[in-house]
Amino acid sequence: MDTPTAGLEQKNIWKVVKVVPENHDTNSLYLEGSGEGFILRKAGQYASIRIMRPDGWSEPHPFTISAAPEDALLRFTIKKGGKFTSAIGELKPGAPVKCMGPLGVFCKDIDAEPSIVMIAGGVGITPFLSVLRHFRNIKGPNKVTLLWANKGIEDIFSTEEIKQMSRELSLNVVHCLSRDDDVGRYVDTQYANVFYEKGRLSEDILKKHGVVSDAAFYLCGPPPMMESALNDLQKLGVAPDSVEREKFSW
Repeated sequence: MDTPTAGLEQKNIWKVVKVVPENHDTNSLYLEGSGEGFILRKAGQYASIRIMRPDGWSEPHPFTISAAPEDALLRFTIKKGGKFTSAIGELKPGAPVKCMGPLGVFCKDIDAEPSIVMIAGGVGITPFLSVLRHFRNIKGPNKVTLLWANKGIEDIFSTEEIKQMSRELSLNVVHCLSRDDDVGRYVDTQYANVFYEKGRLSEDILKKHGVVSDAAFYLCGPPPMMESALNDLQKLGVAPDSVEREKFSW
């Protein structure tokens, strides 16, 4: 049973504005509320959230804030994987959500990096969406290569937004689709900086898209994918301990 003070409880309560499906198994949860920490948050940080159940507040679960720091609403983009994450899609406008944060230092000082390589696996894209939305808001000059690994095109979300950002920013986007043998059909000549590669992320794909060791590297995804990416980067002369990785300190 929760026993914090009523004042603290009230400060931590946000309300659902909407839940928007992103694809077949991922939803974005939008929350409104207030809190000095969230006003001062940085791109790439996360928060813990609890939802109200019939028997009280759920256990806390950590999720990256996928909105830019400048955005008025908090946004969490959450893949269904269990009872809690599946319940997100059922939340109604006005429902209370207990939100603690912001937490973490992933992508700290990324604004100062002139050349950036982001490598994401699946829903591990969320901190990078926060960063890219931030760069779009501030018209950041940073040169960014985003490599995003998924099984198929149906797993990608924010597709049109990312395409548009490839025009607005110095951004190359490389989609690696491990279970699609005909990636050429997705190429859109209107977006010359969006590419599609067949198969898993590999050393050859990294080389093909100009990844070199003097960039700042950021990695977020499932552990096996992250280990594979670190091995590929090491072959290009990138020391594994120089790659910033997302690890929830929970």
